[in-house]
Amino acid sequence: MRLSWIWVALLGLAAAIYFPALKGGFLFDDLPNIVDNPAVHLTHFSITGLKDSLAGLSAGPLGRPISVWSFALTHLFFGLSAYAFKAVNLAIHVINGLLVGWFVGLLLHYARAPLRISAQARKWLPVCAAALWLVHPIHFVATMMAVQRMTLLAGTFTLLALIAHLKAMSLPQGRTRWGWLAAGWLVFWPLAVFSKESGLLFPAYVLAIIWLAPKPDSYLQTTRRNTVVISAVAIALAGLGMLWHIGWSWLEAGYAARPFTLTERLLTEARVLWFYLGQIVVPSYYSFALYLDWFPLSTGLLAPPATAVALAAWCLAIAAAVLARQRAPMLGFALAWFLLGHSLESGFVPLEIAHEHRNYLPALGPILGVAYFGARLLERLRLDNPRLTAGALAIAMVFLLALFTALRSLQMSSPLEGFQIEATRHPMSARANHTAALALMSAGYGDVGDPMGGINVKFYFEQAEKVDPAFKLGYLGLLIWACGSERQVETEWIDGFVEKLKSTPFGHGQKQLPAYLLRPLVKMPGCLPRQDALRLFSAGSENQRLNSVIRSQFLEAASDYELLVWSDLASARAYLGQAAVLSPHDARLRQKLNSYSQP
Repeated sequence: MRLSWIWVALLGLAAAIYFPALKGGFLFDDLPNIVDNPAVHLTHFSITGLKDSLAGLSAGPLGRPISVWSFALTHLFFGLSAYAFKAVNLAIHVINGLLVGWFVGLLLHYARAPLRISAQARKWLPVCAAALWLVHPIHFVATMMAVQRMTLLAGTFTLLALIAHLKAMSLPQGRTRWGWLAAGWLVFWPLAVFSKESGLLFPAYVLAIIWLAPKPDSYLQTTRRNTVVISAVAIALAGLGMLWHIGWSWLEAGYAARPFTLTERLLTEARVLWFYLGQIVVPSYYSFALYLDWFPLSTGLLAPPATAVALAAWCLAIAAAVLARQRAPMLGFALAWFLLGHSLESGFVPLEIAHEHRNYLPALGPILGVAYFGARLLERLRLDNPRLTAGALAIAMVFLLALFTALRSLQMSSPLEGFQIEATRHPMSARANHTAALALMSAGYGDVGDPMGGINVKFYFEQAEKVDPAFKLGYLGLLIWACGSERQVETEWIDGFVEKLKSTPFGHGQKQLPAYLLRPLVKMPGCLPRQDALRLFSAGSENQRLNSVIRSQFLEAASDYELLVWSDLASARAYLGQAAVLSPHDARLRQKLNSYSQP
């Protein structure tokens, strides 16, 4: 009964520290994936409606249907309420906390021989690890950014798959054992994958678990060997299947849209992973951020010198884990779990450099390692009252992490104040500055009669462009702000915007720029001289780093601008013709062009 009440208290604590942030609005990727994605705005339940919800903005190579359907169902019951979307996320996170406790309990029982810990420690370690994981501030973004439900659901089903696998490993041969294996590998693993592609790592986590398995001469020797083979084959088949699905040229195309190369990304990730690990084990409140786009690139082994140090440190850490496997298998498990958990999103895949939510499951390895070695240390010290000391230390760590998370939650309970704090704390983040400016504008600051507010809005937008050579939304924000507040659009903004549209890669969130640019120019036709507006559209269409589809979208936007603002059918037809040449297989463009040619 006492253990049950402790779980109730922990879940209540998690809900309490996150509660203020529920009042915050949608964030960053929430906008294109949920707010501006009418496909998930389900208004009545039907199979057709759920099917149509998958036709919206592409959520990933596999479409992530489980997550997308959850968005559609949330909208069905609660509408476009940020509070509701975040509350559902919080509920999933709390459930995941319970699953973490269950998983760790099974894991410690499975590996009880080599771990050499007391029965009392095996009883309380799952509670301690789950508590630390549940309230850890590194999970704030994953829980309170609505779109990151993809990460949460992938975590849910991956944990369920691992639990099913461990249950099967604890049973003798028979139908029950095969039933658990089928549930883990054939039901929960696919559900994890179709929530988010990070679910593909389930077999990798199984390999990390094997590190803690009994010694080779035990009765599980054959089972362990078979599991290694099956997991390795599953990883290989999953990788090949993904390559077949997304095409063999995806890597080159992906890096063409990034301001860094494959080598630069891999070098940088060596430092990023140490940053993550530090934030998990010894968190610094001021280093937590909604956006980690300020993390500097490594352009060589000694640029900066910390790159070589980070790589050498990882080699030493891995060597130490291998050498200490018999005496300290938990060290290897914690390290393997963390690195394997990051092998997809922090490896060679052409994603952005860093995001906190990537640590949602990988953080469990280091957290369990800290809890385990803390318990082992207390047992060796032979204190007069070890249970009291262990309990006091665990409570202190939980409340410290909960305090950090509560502070983040309070900060984001007010989007206006929260985003200003974020930009002040991380001035080198283009997104933090951009979001701070948008929050000011949304609150009514920066209008014609508010010169001081205008100074702040202008500063944040210009700072966003200054700190990131490939960022473009700051110039778009300046354009919209100046036109909306009847201020002069500065020539250097247009020139800078043209240069970036023409020559820099388009990262995630910038591929909708043709539509984002067209909207204010149509709504405020006197905003820009016609020549300047067409310069912007033409610049995007000339960017050789973009694929032909996005380039054609800029030309189509120019066509719509000419028709809607200037009623120039001939010019509109000319731009649309150029768009059709760039995208010859787009039937919609051809139909639209034909309609323009009809009398």
